[in-house]
Amino acid sequence: MPDRDPGEVPPRRLLERAPSERYGASRPAAAGDGAAGDGKTRGVAKAVLLGLGAAAIGAVVHVAFAVLLLATGGLLMVAATLGFVVGASVRYGAGSRVRAAARRGLGVALAVMTVAVALAVNWGLSGAYLGPFDFLDQVYGLLVPLQVAAAAAGALAGTR
Repeated sequence: MPDRDPGEVPPRRLLERAPSERYGASRPAAAGDGAAGDGKTRGVAKAVLLGLGAAAIGAVVHVAFAVLLLATGGLLMVAATLGFVVGASVRYGAGSRVRAAARRGLGVALAVMTVAVALAVNWGLSGAYLGPFDFLDQVYGLLVPLQVAAAAAGALAGTR
């Protein structure tokens, strides 16, 4: 007993794992738990569903601004905002289960797809008298690639 300080009480029981290990690593999957990557799959599925929901709302807002309000320059702000909202929805749905690069890629893809779908709907609502590329060139011109870039930048900012 010479290695103990006076008044020191030995612990009654020892913990199975150190407190710092409890939250760091997830426990191994048991036999009835399902696949080992099940949580990651649910994270991706939730991210896609939330991202698609935000993208659908963003496409409706984009079409409303373009068709009802006849705004052209304001569509840059709409594209950047919808990109940010889609990116934030993907980030929230993915949580910490999905890698950052995958979240960013999914967010940017959904945001760019949203702008493309909204522009296609605008073309369809115009009566489709011109071809889609002629319509986009005559009505929006350089705003089309700028909207795509704004949506991608917004999505990158939203997924961070």
